[in-house]
Amino acid sequence: MNPYLRKVKTASGATAVQVVVKDNGVRRIVEHLGSAHDEAEPAALMHLGHQRLLAGQQVLDLGPALDGGGQAPSHEPCDGGAVRRPAIISRRSGWLIEAIKTVYTRLGLSEAVKPPPMGS
Repeated sequence: MNPYLRKVKTASGATAVQVVVKDNGVRRIVEHLGSAHDEAEPAALMHLGHQRLLAGQQVLDLGPALDGGGQAPSHEPCDGGAVRRPAIISRRSGWLIEAIKTVYTRLGLSEAVKPPPMGS
């Protein structure tokens, strides 16, 4: 029942942007963000909607993100901490496993789950 954004055409031909939840197959409009009457307005309304959906969302600091060459990016996240998604050009689970291992270590979970020493 996570809220999401949708764009729909209105009877007048405008584009309405709405925050919607779907529960048991039934869509319910939570909030009408506005109706766009030109080509620039839908993008502004969608941006507003994304800000509303992410309001209060905290960012988990995993340290510097690495780009494909192993270098930290030179830009800062510009949309509330969300980092743009890299393009996926192949299906290799090794990348996912490596990312999980890195985050696991950065969060200190490898130290937190070590078994107690024998004889304790």
